Amino acid sequence: MAETETKGFRVAVLDDYEGLASKVPAYGELKKRANVEILTRRLATDEELGATLKDVDAILLVRERTYFKERELALASALKFISQMGQTTAHLDLSTATRRGIRISGTPGDSGVSTIELTFGLIFALMRHIPQVNRGMHEGIWPGIPGSNIEGKTLGVFGLGRIGKEVTRLGQAFRMKVLAAGKTLTDERARQAGAVKVSLEDLFKESDVVSIHVKLNQETRGMIGERELSLMKPGAVLINTGRGPIVSEAALIGALEKGQLAGAGLDVFDQEPLPSDHPLRRFDNVVLLSHRGYATVEILQQRYELAMRNIMAFMDGKPLKLLNPEVIE
Repeated sequence: MAETETKGFRVAVLDDYEGLASKVPAYGELKKRANVEILTRRLATDEELGATLKDVDAILLVRERTYFKERELALASALKFISQMGQTTAHLDLSTATRRGIRISGTPGDSGVSTIELTFGLIFALMRHIPQVNRGMHEGIWPGIPGSNIEGKTLGVFGLGRIGKEVTRLGQAFRMKVLAAGKTLTDERARQAGAVKVSLEDLFKESDVVSIHVKLNQETRGMIGERELSLMKPGAVLINTGRGPIVSEAALIGALEKGQLAGAGLDVFDQEPLPSDHPLRRFDNVVLLSHRGYATVEILQQRYELAMRNIMAFMDGKPLKLLNPEVIE
């Protein structure tokens, strides 16, 4: 598509909660060539989505904030291109998009450093009771709530991939013993990462902190349930910065109600945004975050820049690495 044909090209940038999309250099370039609308709040109804997507040629998606399944795609009858952040496609109906001739591109994955850092932020928040102490200080009291060291504790890492390996390395830096479990994990790979390979059962039995870093798929969905949580030692905490459905929410709520867990640090949930009346909100020993794992200024700006340049490449008819390459055929 030549640049002279793009003057009426319409682009919708969805779910820019942090207000960063307009702050990258590519935005200024794209705005000169297309009509760009940036939405900073979630469009929760079909009416809102339909009004926004009508006659839109391209959309920029922050992955997983808005799902584009068959129903949503049907609301965007003029849609030709989806440029999304990252490579995750669980929120996309690739087959329907392909059938409708919609090309989908992603941005390269990053090192995962933001999620790695956040994992330890949650560990410290729980082990040192930072939210409770902070709340008390703001209420005018001087809380005498003792925390626990992480030095000398056992960290259990479920999933020793790109992020899990770095969580292991940081655990070692804090002088933690690190155990690891995973379906394809070998003793040698665990040793090279600085961990000891154990079964999933032993990981939950022996760890003071269990951190989830496996991918969500049919095999891992609900993999951490009532049995696994019941194995955790008194005073142990669970961290999930992976994906919500890996841990059964019903089992987790039950374990918290029974006092089986000292606490949980959660960045991901079955339903996002988390409903205002969700039972997880009532536990004082649960630290809840709004899917902040990747959402740092640096990562978001980098991904907005790349995603907008993908839109301009599409407008110019340049070849793109697509998440649904079969659409070309």
